[in-house]
Amino acid sequence: MPDMMEYKMLCWKTLDHSSNAVCNSLVLPWYRELHSSKMKLAICLLLLCTTFYTVATSKCPQNIDVDTSPIEGLLETMLEVLLNRLDDMERKILELQIELNEHREDMEQNRIPDCVMTTSSTPLLDSKTPTTPSTTLPTVTDPPSYASCYAAPNKVSGVYLIRGNNDSDPFSVYCEQEKFGGGWIVIQQRFDGSVDFNRNWEEYREGFGDLNKEFWLGLERIHQLTADRNYQIVIEIKDFLGYSGYARYNAFQVGSESEQYRLKNLGLYSGTAGDSLVYHKGMKFSTKDRDNDVRPGDHLAEYFQGGWWYAETNYSILNGPYNYTFDMRANWWFYFKNEFSRLTFTRMMIREL
Repeated sequence: MPDMMEYKMLCWKTLDHSSNAVCNSLVLPWYRELHSSKMKLAICLLLLCTTFYTVATSKCPQNIDVDTSPIEGLLETMLEVLLNRLDDMERKILELQIELNEHREDMEQNRIPDCVMTTSSTPLLDSKTPTTPSTTLPTVTDPPSYASCYAAPNKVSGVYLIRGNNDSDPFSVYCEQEKFGGGWIVIQQRFDGSVDFNRNWEEYREGFGDLNKEFWLGLERIHQLTADRNYQIVIEIKDFLGYSGYARYNAFQVGSESEQYRLKNLGLYSGTAGDSLVYHKGMKFSTKDRDNDVRPGDHLAEYFQGGWWYAETNYSILNGPYNYTFDMRANWWFYFKNEFSRLTFTRMMIREL
């Protein structure tokens, strides 16, 4: 019968030279069992020889009475034990072979080729080559757009995206969210003269300036906003002496470009600055390169150096030169002090009713 080293060699070959610990855990219990069975088998063989001797002595003379029944019973018992033990050994050896085969299959499935580096292993770092940590770029998402400044959930003044109507693309506006109840779209703002307002038709149509500084929103956007919805307007002014006021109208609408962006509707006035815009209601917009005023032979936008809804007699101009000197070419709101007071600050804002 093979010794323990022979069984271990069989284990290594079966497991394709697996670890010694695995083979020990599998072979040692079975080898001890087999070793015990060898001892019992030797005893059985000894008893068998004794039985043969007894049978041989049965040929002795008849006058010698030898009782062999105990030995025969013992022989039968030992043979039965031997056969059962041999069956049990055969079963256990078969189980060992099956277990060894299963373990080998598991190792084949879990084996990783030498050329492949597992994700859990730590790669070797080249001391000459510095490593750069990977960076995950943030997902870029489009900012939300709203139907109006009033619909924006954040009640902080600043730049927001709004939609003029359902068919137009959203565009940026400055929302005044604190004064006069908030929700106002600023369409014009001036406070330091940093932006030249003596622009051509295209620039007044598209808009110019910086929404966080001085700017004109653009006639086309103002038209889109006021064409399908009812809007009101408030105009804030302050002169160089520090006096301020406002004029509020409960309706405001600007026509399309085919209508020359006419001041189509202007509602009832309320406020502290005086009503200096009502005289311009119904007038077309004029610029230095587009003379739409109602005075034949005159080009008022060119003379006053700024785009506006010029009338026969003018009581307000908010897009003229930023000028402190006593000159008609400036920004003024006549009924604020019943004179052409020069203005250091102007802001025009609209809000949906």
